[in-house]
Amino acid sequence: MVTLYITRHGQTEWNVQERIQGWFDSPLTNYGKDQANALCKRLSSTPFIAAYSSPSGRALETAKLILQGHQTPLFIKHELKEINVAEWQGMLIQKIKQQYPEAYDNYIHHAECFESLEGENYYDVLERAKKIIDKIEGKYEQDDNILVVTHSIVKKVLINYFLGHSIDQLCDSPHIDGTSLTIVHLENGHATIEKVGCVEHMPPKTRFSH
Repeated sequence: MVTLYITRHGQTEWNVQERIQGWFDSPLTNYGKDQANALCKRLSSTPFIAAYSSPSGRALETAKLILQGHQTPLFIKHELKEINVAEWQGMLIQKIKQQYPEAYDNYIHHAECFESLEGENYYDVLERAKKIIDKIEGKYEQDDNILVVTHSIVKKVLINYFLGHSIDQLCDSPHIDGTSLTIVHLENGHATIEKVGCVEHMPPKTRFSH
């Protein structure tokens, strides 16, 4: 049984500004670093045989902060990048709502209908995220712990998949806070979820989204 410890990057400057990031990037805030350090402390006694991260700077920095004190190889994987919402990246959410009201409503409430003019839809994200999870399960052995650092949409899509739900059920998935922890056990192609979006380690402050 391989155990995945899946988390989202810490809070970023664009999260605070309510600006969509996608494949674009912005630095972690001081609070975002505090979140990562808090998860590091929580996982200090958990032995990881490997860690996998999105190549986005915010995810990589989060991964490195979490792995302080661990001697763990860190692999960077494109499959873990956030959803590519090309024309929205860098835009304020309020402006997106005004300019793309129907598409944004689908993005939030009707995942099965969402289409980006130049980017990805939720099915695209699921397909690439599943590939890396399958590779991890096939590569590692029983009782191996793997840290996975990714983004909110990728994490929601994976949780939805592990639960055996379809994309049209994605809006029912729990909110994904920065550095919230989801623990999933994989065995013979079957997933058992131990925790979803746990924030017991989180330093006090208002949560963030998007």
